[in-house]
Amino acid sequence: MKKKFDYEQSVLRLEEIVTLLEKGELSLEESMRLFEEGTKLSAACYDILNNAEQKITLISEKEEELNE
Repeated sequence: MKKKFDYEQSVLRLEEIVTLLEKGELSLEESMRLFEEGTKLSAACYDILNNAEQKITLISEKEEELNE
């Protein structure tokens, strides 16, 4: 069963993956597996940030409407 990471955990895992890949000590198969995991985490982080930005925009627009 795969664990779902929150944003902060995902960023920490991405940093770990980058460090492991930069060392260059892994097999090609393991490097590819980590690269794939990193790509998925990166996309998940992007989605989280994009959703947060949309919520902030919505809240800001409502705030502006109330102050008019």
